[in-house]
Amino acid sequence: MAPPKLYQNYDYDCSRASFITIPLGTAGGLDESNLSSFLLTKKGSNVFIALDAGTIWAGVSQFISSSSKCSRFFDITYPSWATTVDQKVAWFIRNHILGYFIGHSHLDHVQGLIESSPEDYLSSIAFDFKPPINNGLLQILRSLLSPAQQQQSNPSPTILQKKSIIGLPYTINAIQTHLFNNVIFPNLPSFGRYEYFTLDNTVKYNLIDLVTVNETQKSSMKGQFPNNIQITPFELCHNDIMSSAFLFQDMTTNEQIVFFSDTGVPSGNYNCDWKEKINVVWRNIKIDKLKAIFIESSFTSNTSDSQMYGHLRPKDVMALMEPLLMKSQQTIPRTTSLRHVKLIIEHIKPLANQFYSRLSLKQQIFKELTDNNPFNINVIIPQQGEPICI
Repeated sequence: MAPPKLYQNYDYDCSRASFITIPLGTAGGLDESNLSSFLLTKKGSNVFIALDAGTIWAGVSQFISSSSKCSRFFDITYPSWATTVDQKVAWFIRNHILGYFIGHSHLDHVQGLIESSPEDYLSSIAFDFKPPINNGLLQILRSLLSPAQQQQSNPSPTILQKKSIIGLPYTINAIQTHLFNNVIFPNLPSFGRYEYFTLDNTVKYNLIDLVTVNETQKSSMKGQFPNNIQITPFELCHNDIMSSAFLFQDMTTNEQIVFFSDTGVPSGNYNCDWKEKINVVWRNIKIDKLKAIFIESSFTSNTSDSQMYGHLRPKDVMALMEPLLMKSQQTIPRTTSLRHVKLIIEHIKPLANQFYSRLSLKQQIFKELTDNNPFNINVIIPQQGEPICI
C-alpha cells in the first residue's frame, strides 16, 4: 500500500497554484502538538490567516525548521537576534499571521491561539531593527509612515496592530466567556492584543475588513493578500454545538476555497440537520472555480454512528461529493468530475485503541477515500509543516 499522497513535485503543482496552505496541525485530538490548524495565503504573499488554531507554535516550528521549503515559497526575514528556533517561531507568529478564523470553540481548535497569545503581538521597537525588516505585517505598517516618522524611534503605540479573532456568534461568545476571561487565561484582548469580529451566518464580507483597522492601511495593501478576497461563513452542526464553514473567493478570478471545521454524524438526537447545513455551502460553490475543500475524516468507515459525536468517516465524506456536483453553481455543459479539486483531509484521530489492519490509520483512511472516489477528487492527507499548493 502506497503512503498517503505527499507533495514531492512542488514545481509542477505550485507553478499553476493560486493559494498556498501550511498545515500547522492535522490530527483530531490527543496529541496537543498537532491539533487542527492551517495557514492560508495567496501565492506571492508572506502574510497569512489561520483557519482554526488548535496548534500554532509547534506547527510553525515544524515549518520553519525545513528552511528549504520555507525559503522556496515565502520571503521570510528574521531579526538579526532571532537565531534559535523559538525566537524565529515567535517572530513568524508576530509578523506573518494577521488573524484567526475559528470554526468552533472546542479546545482542540483554539488551544494554540491561547497558548501562543502572550507572544502574539508586534511591538513598535520592531521599527528600529537593524537591518530593517521589510516584509510581513511590518512591511504593511511601515508603508503607512512618512519618511520622517520612519526615522523616529518608537513612531507608533507599543502594540502596532491588534490581531483578529473571527467567527460566528456561538464561537466568539464561547472564547470571550470561557477562555480569555482572566480565569482560564488572561483577557489579552482587553490589553489591545486582539479584536473580536462576530460574523453573521451566510453574509459576505471583504476579508481585508476583518484583518485591518483603518482605511489608510487598506489602501496600502491594494493588490495584496488579504485584499480582494471575499469570505462567507456558514453554520454547521457538530453534535450538540454549532460549528462553521468559511468560503473564500478571489474576487478577480472567482476561485474558491472552502474550509469546514468539525461537522458530521451525531451520536444522539439533536435538532440540527448536518447534511442540509453542508448543502447550503454547496449551493454557494462555483463548481469550475473550486480549488480545494478542507474537511475532516476523523474515523474509519466501520466506526458506528454511536461513536461519531459529530464527525465524518471516509464513506460520509465521499457521499457529500455527489450533492456538491448536483447543488453547486454549474457550468454549461455540466462539470461531472472533481479532478480539479484538492480534498485536504483534516482531523484524523490518533490511533489509541485496538485496530486490526496492516496499514497505519492515515493509510487506511486514505485507502477508503481513494477506493470510493467516483468523481476523481484529488485526495490529500496533509503533513504538519509541509506546504500544499492550491
